[in-house]
Amino acid sequence: MTKIKLGIVAAILLMSNLVFAQTWQEGRKLISYQRYQSAVSTLEKVVAANPGSADAQYWLGQAYIESGQLEKAKEVYRKILVGDLGSNPLLLVGMGHVELLEGKKTDARSRFETAISLSKGKDVAVLNAIGRANADKNGDVDYAIEKLNQATTLKGFKEPDVYVNMGDAYRKKNDGGGAVSSYQKALIIDPKYAEASYKIGKVYYTQGKDQEEVFSRYLNEAIASDPNFAPAYYDFYVYFFFRDVNKAKNYFAQYKPLADPGVALDYEEASLSFASGDFKDAVAKSTELLNKYGNGADARLYRLRGYSNWKLGDSATAIKDFETFFSKAKEEDIVPDNWMVAAELAAKFPERQANFERYVNAAIAMDTTVKGKSDLAKKAVDIFKKAGNQPKAAEWAIRVLSLNPNASKVDLYNAGIENFKALEYMRSDSIFDAYKAKYPDETYGYYWSFRALSVVDSTMEQGLAIQDATKFVEIAELDKAKNKSTLMTAYGYLAGYQANIKKDFSAAIGYLDKILEIDPANPDAIKNKEILQKALSKGKKP
Repeated sequence: MTKIKLGIVAAILLMSNLVFAQTWQEGRKLISYQRYQSAVSTLEKVVAANPGSADAQYWLGQAYIESGQLEKAKEVYRKILVGDLGSNPLLLVGMGHVELLEGKKTDARSRFETAISLSKGKDVAVLNAIGRANADKNGDVDYAIEKLNQATTLKGFKEPDVYVNMGDAYRKKNDGGGAVSSYQKALIIDPKYAEASYKIGKVYYTQGKDQEEVFSRYLNEAIASDPNFAPAYYDFYVYFFFRDVNKAKNYFAQYKPLADPGVALDYEEASLSFASGDFKDAVAKSTELLNKYGNGADARLYRLRGYSNWKLGDSATAIKDFETFFSKAKEEDIVPDNWMVAAELAAKFPERQANFERYVNAAIAMDTTVKGKSDLAKKAVDIFKKAGNQPKAAEWAIRVLSLNPNASKVDLYNAGIENFKALEYMRSDSIFDAYKAKYPDETYGYYWSFRALSVVDSTMEQGLAIQDATKFVEIAELDKAKNKSTLMTAYGYLAGYQANIKKDFSAAIGYLDKILEIDPANPDAIKNKEILQKALSKGKKP
């Protein structure tokens, strides 16, 4: 009888441990769902029930970090490290993570190396935690990748999260290929590991509509693997927010029951008024929530109100909202378009124009593609043109070329023209020299080099523009109807050069005849030809 009772007690204890393990795993899963409030609540209960669990203590600290409560995370690790678990390698890594976020890189590295030494470099969880910490702010991504790779070589390794953290480190390194490869390795270990599919989608997500089919496939794959994986629904909602409001509302409806209630969710719901085009309601709702939550309000509410006021034409209020947003927002909450709208608004106010280039450069730095960076620089050109600042428009047109080694002929042409308009004639000529080198059979490079140099050499005495003008005529005469206007300009210039500099009146008349061939009634050509013919008839020598 006693043996039976003991067996029952053992079974109960076993079941208790299983419940604990599941609850701890649930807390970790909630972090991957980005439900940090729920993760904190769950893990606080687990720690209260079993304060001696290093895993539970570690993940509670991580939940606090993810929810923006760094001091609470620090206190968790500090308290446990002065107790019986003072030499626990995993908790040492947790404190090192906190120190990294505080900017104490040397102290953090010492914690990591001590943890490796204590675990003899053979604990996957410890190496994984080091990788996770260094893929975060202030971390050393190469060190992260090194330690995560070390974890994959250990006997019995089968932890997909190691490859997910490795992918995060590669993303931080702006190595999209390395990131995708790492996430795919996680899926080889566990084909249903939703976070890995989701993060592959995120790599392509930042590349815009051209990659919609690819990132949609991976986000849907994450949802199929785990229907409760809230971040995938959220990113779909955000993606369609400006593209298809009905799809955005549908994804938000699926996301809402999977998300933690509170300021962040209230912000998203208020944002739908903006997506629906009801900007006044969006201003009213964001203002109401800012007043309701005070210092605890979601910083993105300032962005929402800024966009709404911008759409309503209230630029002065909008730029103030954006400035407040930038001062309060988390780095991950800011996207390139936020900086670009703020830049456009700043360009309207003389006292804020100094911020314009800072905002545009911030947007460019955030974009992960050559095309994206180039497109942002093109927007800067347009904004400066609208603001009437031609010198800056010209400067940024060159920036477009510097951001894209394979700039198109349109980009080259626009850069040359913007610099011509800015009176930067030598810069314009240099750009059109590059155009001629790439497209030697086209007229544009020769024509605009000729135009630019004709201004530089305004007296024609140096003959700087003659070679380009002559080459332009040679190509343009293959289609005189198409190039009528520009041919007349070049003929007129060459006629003037022959008459005034070379004193070759016959050659000058030849160019005037070319004008009259395509425009028989041209009064200037008729008049100048008569003058030159009289000079020849009187025996004046060229």
